[in-house]
Amino acid sequence: MTLSRGDVDHVATLARLGLSDTEKDRLLGELEAILGHIARLQNVDTSTLAETAQVGDLVNVMRGDETVEPIGAAAALRNAPASDGSYFVVGAIQGTDLDA
Repeated sequence: MTLSRGDVDHVATLARLGLSDTEKDRLLGELEAILGHIARLQNVDTSTLAETAQVGDLVNVMRGDETVEPIGAAAALRNAPASDGSYFVVGAIQGTDLDA
């Protein structure tokens, strides 16, 4: 598959990349090489291979759920820069007339 300079411009625009003309020329060659390798893979006969959903031996990489006691409000507020009773005190995100 051959790409045009317009294809590279389009992909760069979609990826929001600001590329120079030199970079676009270099990427044109690199993208054509990548697509050439993919085209070669399309010609490999895989009809005799079994389908696989997982190529590795991993079954489940997540840890099991464990119940733990909550740390409580006092411990959570211990390192807070400012607190008011059992609440964190934070600055206003948007100023309003009520904040004055």
